[in-house]
Formats: sequence, structure tokens, C-alpha cells
Amino acid sequence: MSPASSSRSLGGAPLTLRGAGAVALGVALLIAASSLGRVELAVFGLALLLLTAGGWLSLRLAGRVTDVDRSLTTDVASVGGISTVEARLLLSARPVPGGTWRDGLPDFAVRAIATEASPNGATGELPPGGRGILHVSYAVMGMRRGRHTIGPLQTAAVDPFGLTRRRTTIGMRTPVTIVPAVIPLAALPGSPGASGSSQLTTGRHGQGADNLIPRPYAPGDSMRRIHWRASAHHGSFMVREEERETTPRAIIVFSRGAERWGSAAPHGTDEGFEAAITLCVSAAWSLARDGYSVSVMDSDGAVIGLVESHEEMSDLLVAFAGIAPRGEDTLARLSTAVGNWSGAPVILVTGRLDAQDVADLGPVAAQSSHAVLLAGDPRGDALDRAARAGWHAARLGGDVEAAWLTATRPDEDTRFEG
Repeated sequence: MSPASSSRSLGGAPLTLRGAGAVALGVALLIAASSLGRVELAVFGLALLLLTAGGWLSLRLAGRVTDVDRSLTTDVASVGGISTVEARLLLSARPVPGGTWRDGLPDFAVRAIATEASPNGATGELPPGGRGILHVSYAVMGMRRGRHTIGPLQTAAVDPFGLTRRRTTIGMRTPVTIVPAVIPLAALPGSPGASGSSQLTTGRHGQGADNLIPRPYAPGDSMRRIHWRASAHHGSFMVREEERETTPRAIIVFSRGAERWGSAAPHGTDEGFEAAITLCVSAAWSLARDGYSVSVMDSDGAVIGLVESHEEMSDLLVAFAGIAPRGEDTLARLSTAVGNWSGAPVILVTGRLDAQDVADLGPVAAQSSHAVLLAGDPRGDALDRAARAGWHAARLGGDVEAAWLTATRPDEDTRFEG
């Protein structure tokens, strides 16, 4: 049996299977030598015991990994996304005897991926005689959103005869945030992204860029703002008045009252709750892509995140990495939680939905320019009632993109099943 396989046989014991056999045989030989009066048996037994003790002492005196420093190549990892963990293993001044290292990964949250550069994932070899700093790396895939930790690092070494082992645990845990996956969604019908028009609409009086409208000169205006061509045309001083560029607003409401979701939702294992989170961040990403300023909020009007542009998604993703159901259900108060819904598309994402909920939500659909409702657990004819009340409604299942298409583009053949 090789030292490596012996090391796996007895877990964290200081002796390998081979070493345990050598000790047992040595003790047996000493007993036999005492009973039979044979000196050679005693010598052989002592030799086995001394050899095992020497192997144990050599490992304790040899060098080892004393610290580890990790970092991810990306600021955050995403569910389904692959990131690289880069680690610096600090070795003691004495040369290490070789062995292996294994980094600790959180169960069910982060999984090591075999690549050409790191075929063994989060494990590797310690070079015999190594000292100084050892740079290692491996690839991981995010499996479950949340805030987790990687580590500590464990090392294992076996003496040259394969009789004893030394296992050590080194270093602190490294925090890692796994954010929800973002799925690009189709543009809302009539949105700037759908029509290909400009992302901006124009209002009067404010600071802009090149959209200039001349107006009559007023006391206090700077002479540097005089529009000489317009002044000549009008026969009086005219000054440049910049147009204010405004971005259309969109609102995403995530109803996360605990009674609307399954009991597994607080633990990150409820498929419906996770699908709802994916839908929220994906809709925010897609609406920002299409030119909207996106407000993401709870059903009581509390802001979860603001996305003014497509590039400002990171804070929202981190916020949703740790989001969980809350005790109080406030969906019935949604119509009064936010003062002005007019002119803005509203996307409402919830779990359980019944007829009374639809009745309470009627004013929201009436004021919104485009009301989209996705429910993970609609009861009875709740979706039909919502459609009659002005919502573009659909059941939210595991296929987030199909649910979105069913709600926003019902005339297209999406063949979605909840």
C-alpha cells in the first residue's frame, strides 16, 4: 500500500495503516522475545518501533505551510459563473517534506472545477524541499447565492517509509460573496430598448450637454452664455438654455413576506424564492440596458437598490446575495407605499398570490404604464383576475426567461409551462 493510500485509511490518526501495523508487529515481537528468550526478536521489534518514532519525529521537525492568503480574480462570484481562486502559501524556513494541500470549500455553495491549469480542483502537491512562497490557483463555480467562506487550508505529509503522517490546518477563512445569476431578458414592448430610440427624454431648464435652446436674457445671466446668432436673429440678447436630459423610470417590487414563500426560503434552498431573485436582478439588468433608471424595492416601499445605468449592477447583486424572506407581509399596502406609479412600468414579483391580493393591487396596475406580475404560487384564478385588472401576469417557474416572455409578450409562442 502506498503512503498516499495509507494516509487516507485512518483519517487524522498520526499513524498510517502501515505504521499501525509496524507498531503492532514491534510490540508483538518484544512480547515474543520476552517469552521465548530470543534476542533477535527483541532487536527487530525495537527497530520497528524506533523507525516509526523516527518517522514521526522527522515530520514534526520538518518545514510546513505556516499561512495562506487567498483572493478571487473577480470581485464577486455568481451562481453558475466560474472564478479563479489564487492563493499564496507561505512555507517555513525549513524545507517541507512534500505532501498535499486541500482548500476547504463551503458545502453546496462553491464547487471546485477541474481545468487544464488545475486538474485536481482545490487540491495539489507540496513540492519536497520547498520553502518561501508557493503560488497555487484553482477554479470554482458558484452553486448557491449568499455570503460564504473559503478555508481553512489543510495539509497532509507522510514520512518516507509511509509509517506516520502529519496533518495541519492553516490560515483564516476568506469571505466570498456568491451573487444571483443574471439572465438577459427581452425588452418590454414600447421601451426605448425595444424601439431602438434614444434612452433619454428631454425636459426644460437644467444642465445638459449639447441640446441648447436660446431664451431671452435675464438679469444675472453670464455674458458668456449669450447666443450671438440667436440674438442677431431676434434683435435682442438671447442666452443658451440647456435642456435637462431625464431617464425614464422603471420600478421592480419584490414581495418577500415570509408567508408567501416556502419554509426552505430562508436557507437558500427554495427553488421558487431563488427563481424570484433571479428574475428581479435579471429584470433590473435588462431594463437598465434598455435605458431605464430602475428602482428595486420591497412591497412596503423600502429601497433594495437603485440602478441608474447598466454598469451600476454590482451593488444590487451584492444586496440580493444576502436577501431573505422577512416576517411581515406588506403586499396589501403596496398601492400606498409608493406615491407615484404613473408613467413607469412596474414589475411585481411575488410567491403566493390569491384573489384578495389581486384586488388590493388594482390601483398599481391602473397607474402604471406597463404592469407585469409574476407569481410563483398563484392560487385559483388569481392570474386571470390579474389580467382583467390590467396586469400582464404569468406563473414564475424555474425557467425565468420563459416566464418573462409569457407575461410581457403573450402573443408570442413561448410554450412556457409553470
